[in-house]
Amino acid sequence: MSELLALSFDVDVSPRIGWGGEVPSGQPAIYGWGIGWYPGSERGASVVKDPTSSGQAGVGAALGDWNRFRSTLFLSHMRGHQRPRSQQDAQPFVRSYGGRQWIFAHDGDLTPGYADPLSLGEDPTLAPLGRTDSEHAFCWILEQIRSTRARSLKGVPPEALHEWFREVNRAGTVNALLSDGQRLAVYRDAGLHGQLLWTRRIPPHASNHLQSEAVVVDLEGAADVNHTSLIFSSSPLSSDSWVPMQPGQLMLARRGAVLWDSQPQTVSFVPGAVNQALDSSGQRSEASQQIAAVQPTLARNSQLDAPPSRLLSVLHETRYQYEEPVERSSHRLLVHPVEDALQRVESFELEITPNELAIPYEDVFGNSAHALELPKAYQELCIRSRTRVRVNHPPLIENRGSHRRETIPLVWMPWQQQMLSAYLLPTELPETQLQELSDFAMSFVERNEYDLVATLQDINDTIYRDFEYVSGSTTIATTPFEVFESRRGVCQDFANLMICMARLLNVPARYRMGYIFTGADYQNKIQSEASHAWLELYIPRVGWHGFDPTNGREVGSEHVRVACGRGYRDATPTSGTIYRGGGTETLTVSVKVEEIG
Repeated sequence: MSELLALSFDVDVSPRIGWGGEVPSGQPAIYGWGIGWYPGSERGASVVKDPTSSGQAGVGAALGDWNRFRSTLFLSHMRGHQRPRSQQDAQPFVRSYGGRQWIFAHDGDLTPGYADPLSLGEDPTLAPLGRTDSEHAFCWILEQIRSTRARSLKGVPPEALHEWFREVNRAGTVNALLSDGQRLAVYRDAGLHGQLLWTRRIPPHASNHLQSEAVVVDLEGAADVNHTSLIFSSSPLSSDSWVPMQPGQLMLARRGAVLWDSQPQTVSFVPGAVNQALDSSGQRSEASQQIAAVQPTLARNSQLDAPPSRLLSVLHETRYQYEEPVERSSHRLLVHPVEDALQRVESFELEITPNELAIPYEDVFGNSAHALELPKAYQELCIRSRTRVRVNHPPLIENRGSHRRETIPLVWMPWQQQMLSAYLLPTELPETQLQELSDFAMSFVERNEYDLVATLQDINDTIYRDFEYVSGSTTIATTPFEVFESRRGVCQDFANLMICMARLLNVPARYRMGYIFTGADYQNKIQSEASHAWLELYIPRVGWHGFDPTNGREVGSEHVRVACGRGYRDATPTSGTIYRGGGTETLTVSVKVEEIG
């Protein structure tokens, strides 16, 4: 019985892979291993295989040191033969069709006469080189793809591909891997021949060493540890939970994410595996994110049922207490909500203790600000605002602007570039960190075929799904790269990360501060107990559009917009300067958001 392994990463990585292992005494040798990948995620495939090996394959370390052994996709076939085979009959197989090379690996046996119902066309390029049933099945599937005039898996309806695999399965047993260099298709035998499991690994990983009896995979490279992977294997490679594929199930994946699943609601874990969100070392268990990886994002779907408008009441109180009297200070307050076609302020009250007049003005970002000067000594400052605001639900991004499909990269006219420059400069970070964040952002672009809106929605959904909301885990000094590494934070961290990624893609992004009403469909109610943060992206022919990665949704009628800017410091609700006195400061903030109509 063969073993299969497929690795799908969000960015190009270079794992160190070893095959074989020692054969137990008294048991017959099992021969052969092979691996295929797409160097630099190009359309051309590389395949290395040794159909005569029966023990540890030393070439694995050499491949790991080879600069062309770097890809988002790796497909491997191991221990498939009772005797050495010829090179042409060894797996995985590779074929050229549609301006790209395809890789196929198969675990199973087709019954005698299988070739009769799986007849091939007359195209000699799709004829088998060897004599194996596996290669014949591969060529037959490519013939079906060719008959539809599709040139990649993207052009094939998933339902049709699923039916073709089922047709092959009727001729015998089939666990199979198929890739066109961009997408990965994985099929599970309908009769449960052998075993085929999958897992989705999200950083930070408890271990970067994966191992079974047939294969060892190490991801210890400094550039590889921060990335997500989707792994399909005949055997579990770690103690984390692995999901058994179901009979006749087909899954399509690209860059570490599931694109389509024929059985998305059927998820169960291998008995005895760990299912908690974090293990004892504080690292993430891979199991906690797997169900979300194959189900629709409920946060976005729930917006379809959102009311057209909400009348919200907001009470925001900020209290500063000082060890010593403050003799003089000045402050900027950003607590008055935006007023425009989507948001109308019905009443606003601002109360300040000690009693001083706050002067309203419009700042450089168009925010309704208040300037406050406190010339007399005080030891406690309380700023309390009460607001009633009507918020209309904006249309989803698909329903805004023209029907023209915008793609990445965006091209701005010189005058647009100048006007948007403040929102196009990414956070100042070391070049190596910005490069890693840029690669991460580009993985979404590639996965979504360079479509602008789909890319932005995917980033928004992924931060919501793969990053943990942990209160107190960060500070205002936490950088987007630190959030990317730890995969945890709070609303301002997730907004800052997506802002940085968008700007690296040349999409203008600004920070938005406001409030949120966490109604019945919000699990995290703590967000409504303080000011909330999200971001807005400037979309051609649309304008500024809000995304809330903390909740995996676009901004709706539950979001009260207050202030915006380049980042947190431009839009923080209260800021100021103490000229003399004060000493130790104690800050308490309370926010209460209620729906009143």
